[in-house]
Amino acid sequence: MRRRSLGAILAAAVLSVAPPAAAQTTIKLGLLTSMTGPAASTGEDQRRAAALAVDEINAAGGVPVKEANAKLKLQLVIGDDQTSREGAVSAVTRLLVEDKVQVVFGGLGSAFGMAALPQIREHAVPYVPTPSTPLFTRTPEMGPDPTKSMVFHYQATGLMQGATIADFLVKEIKPRMAASRPLRIAWMYQDSPFGAELYRGFAERVKDASLAIETVAAERFKVGETDYRSLLTKIKGLNPDVLIPQGFRGETVAAVQQAVVDVGFDLKKTHIGPVCACADDPLYYKDLGKIGQGTTILSLYSTYAMPKGAGFAKWATFRKAYQDKYGTLPGLLGVSAYDVVHIAARAIERAGSLDRKKIIEALSKLEMDQMVLAVQGGKIRFDPKYREAAFVLFVQQMAWDDNVKELRPTIVWPAELAETKYKQP
Repeated sequence: MRRRSLGAILAAAVLSVAPPAAAQTTIKLGLLTSMTGPAASTGEDQRRAAALAVDEINAAGGVPVKEANAKLKLQLVIGDDQTSREGAVSAVTRLLVEDKVQVVFGGLGSAFGMAALPQIREHAVPYVPTPSTPLFTRTPEMGPDPTKSMVFHYQATGLMQGATIADFLVKEIKPRMAASRPLRIAWMYQDSPFGAELYRGFAERVKDASLAIETVAAERFKVGETDYRSLLTKIKGLNPDVLIPQGFRGETVAAVQQAVVDVGFDLKKTHIGPVCACADDPLYYKDLGKIGQGTTILSLYSTYAMPKGAGFAKWATFRKAYQDKYGTLPGLLGVSAYDVVHIAARAIERAGSLDRKKIIEALSKLEMDQMVLAVQGGKIRFDPKYREAAFVLFVQQMAWDDNVKELRPTIVWPAELAETKYKQP
């Protein structure tokens, strides 16, 4: 028999008593959002809201995980997409390869989330995006896409929002501005999946429902563009009854201000809105100023208003907790991130595991009481065909509040949620 060296014997002895690999003691949730770049303030809202949810769950003891035989604390890991496609790819790669998160969630821009999607699919990680494009779970033809089975979309899609805008305009604005003829609509929207799907949802609803609407313009602008005066001048020459500017918060503020102040749109002759729900943020009401009086915004969460009905009971509690912690109020995308942390925690608890495949299966079967955002039927679930949640949408109208020197919204549609009726400027 060959004799073993002393070194080999010692090495074997060390290996025989080496401790097993340490079990994971936290659940890592990767927030993919914009912490730098033009959308950084909204990304900070998402970070704050997600951190609030993490703190709440951890304060209650964490998430019970059967396979760990313990309650595990949540750990929030931030991936900064830098408000760019390239930044999103780098950030999601770090979240997946270096941080090894169990779930990726959040986001502001559809284009950035879509840029990260190939990495999500390659690693088969559960992904709960909060931008609006339905392409997160659908094909370009808007059919179901089983290759994206790890994606669960928690946001009102552009298709949902665009269709709702058409419904509001034909029911509330047309009788006031074009009772005996088609309502003339001019769109200007961000040249991105986000903007394209909002417009597509609108156009499809007009066609499918044979609405008395004539679209006189459908103009696009680049992400981050700040000067819209040439485009607005072109649109004004078409004499639209309605101007619909669709972009991120800062883009929307600039477009509305330039339309009224620089180009001379008269709100008595041309209604402006509804603008995107993504603009519903404290800075929107502050930055837009008096010229925003009479304009409308589509929403599924309001920074200040309160819809009628029991489905919105959690809003006041959430607003207070957020304001107490951060000294300001949350916007829609922050609220979305807050909800998704709770959704991820519930799915992991149901899965009883940190295994990504088991978490995906749990998300596919999830049914839980709504959190802050109101969903159809009061239960959060992702439909089996498109893996989308269905939200309650409403329209708010802006009025100037002399007490706070800012705009404040009032819910005007639909009637079952409205605080008051729409008022023609």
